[in-house]
Amino acid sequence: MNLNASNVSPAEVERIVRQVLQNLTGFSASGTPAPAAVVAITLDASVISVDALQRLKLPASEKRIQIRSTSVVTPSARDWCRERGIEIVRASSGGGEKLKAASLESASAVLGSQSVEGNSKPRRLFIAGSSPWVTSLEKQLCPRQTQIDAVHADDASAMRAVARAIRSGNPTAMAIVSAPHSALWQAARDDALRPAIVSQWSDLPDVLREVPTNLLIVPSKRWNIAGVANIARHFLDHTRSRS
Repeated sequence: MNLNASNVSPAEVERIVRQVLQNLTGFSASGTPAPAAVVAITLDASVISVDALQRLKLPASEKRIQIRSTSVVTPSARDWCRERGIEIVRASSGGGEKLKAASLESASAVLGSQSVEGNSKPRRLFIAGSSPWVTSLEKQLCPRQTQIDAVHADDASAMRAVARAIRSGNPTAMAIVSAPHSALWQAARDDALRPAIVSQWSDLPDVLREVPTNLLIVPSKRWNIAGVANIARHFLDHTRSRS
């Protein structure tokens, strides 16, 4: 920033000097310790996404957010904070004083941590697809653990259905589609979705190790009912082990 010395008042020069001294030394110009910055907002979520940050509805004056020491911050969330001058502060692993939370319930709902019917268990795995045999999965999977949506006319409508399900609180979903790469491109545009394609069985362990995947895209032309049911069971076991 270029400053014209003739336009800067003595008071402004003094203010700038005090600010520089405080930033460099941690002390004010009078020699007293500068007050510690207070983190007014904490977001208790395993994944910090743009959608979760936006639901906090931060006031313009709030420039610091505290998160868990183990939370994963998506690249788009980092860019969102950087553009607004918001600092992300990780809590110490040993804990500490619990700070004030703002709109924590709505942010947790996006990340699938909402309780269901009075208990703390995550909602069911949501499955939708454009293949006619999707409804046949109901005979292969436990209805208490999975929710099979009605068959959709095309891949795009199936993807919209799984996106709505995850935004409504389902922690995980599966989309059974005929054009998986197009579906992946569509999902990648939605910040709430963390998609991965499972083209063969050997892909699954690597996909589930990627932190965090909440949407599996399954090519309907490469899998049958039994194979998709096995993928769903492994996905459910993986989700329970993370929670």
